[in-house]
Parts: sequence; C-alpha cells; structure tokens
Amino acid sequence: MVREADRGTALVVVMMAVALLTALGSALTLATITETAIAANYRDATEAFYAAEAAVEFAKGEVASMSDWSEIVVTPGRSAFVDGPPGGRRTVGATTVDLRAATSDVNAAAPGASGATEADWLLYAYGRFRDLVPSSPRRSQIYVVVWVADRSEEEASTPQVVSILGQAYGGHGSRRTVEVIVERDSAGLVQTRRWREWR
Repeated sequence: MVREADRGTALVVVMMAVALLTALGSALTLATITETAIAANYRDATEAFYAAEAAVEFAKGEVASMSDWSEIVVTPGRSAFVDGPPGGRRTVGATTVDLRAATSDVNAAAPGASGATEADWLLYAYGRFRDLVPSSPRRSQIYVVVWVADRSEEEASTPQVVSILGQAYGGHGSRRTVEVIVERDSAGLVQTRRWREWR
C-alpha cells in the first residue's frame, strides 16, 4: 500500500529530473548554436583574408604591366576592376562599405606605411569579389577595395616603389587587410619587397 507522503516525494523527484533534463538540453542547444556561429565567423574571416590577398595580387599584376606609375598614385579608380564612381556606399550582406570613409580610415591607420614618402593612400580598385573571380563555385558576398601609395624615395622623379593595400569586407562584418610593397628595379622588373597582413 502506497502512502500519500510517498506519492508527493515521487512527484518532486520526477519534477527535478525533468528540470535537470531541460537544463541539459538547453545548454546543449546553446553550445551548438554558439559553435555554429563561431565556425561561420571563422569561415567568413578566412574567405575575407584570401579575397584581400587575391585583390592585391590582381592589382599587383596590373601595376606590374604599367611602364609608368605616376598616374595610379594621383588619380583614383585607375584599375580595370571598379564598380562605379570612386565614392559612395556599397551594401555587402549585413555590412555597408563607404569608400570615402574607408579611405579616410586607412589613411588614419597607416600614414607612411613604409619608405620615405608620407603619401596618402589612393583608391585604386573596388568591387564585389565574385566579379573579380567570376568562376568561383560559391556566390561570395565579399567586397574588396584596393588602395595604392607612392613609397619611393623623395628624390625619385617617378614612382619606383608602390604600396598596394587590399581590404576585404565579409557579409557578416569580418574585415581582413593585406599589404604588398612592390618596386621596379633598374632592369624594369617589378619585384615584391614586402608582404604583410594588417591586424
């Protein structure tokens, strides 16, 4: 025969077990959601890094094919890869890229990155990464911007050392930046002097 007090105890034990299982299930769900968000942010940041590097390599190839670098360090948007006027806002997923503000930010963050000349960064190339690499299997939301700056010695009549800075903006707010400094040697060949990622 079951006493009335035992029924109450069984009910309390069952309620505690249900509460414990609910807490464990909630913690597991929260951990899964957090890990998924971390993995998505990592993937977005990695994609942005490689997009910035690819944009810099594209600009480096264009710059290497030019015999005179005077125009690219004074006139914005000289690249074949531009998606409109060198200013205004572009929407990339949940991020908005303002080209003028981004140029101001880059100039504030790195005046005179290397070399003797303290030239300002000038907008060179900009657009959606999927337009730069149309054969990409995945429809990327990355937006890339490339700036150039003259880093030649002060007595140089034409630029012989140019810094190329690429920045990629991910659709979820990630941003990665790569800089390459190239120079033209006495034989006219273009070589990389320095490569670095900005942090």
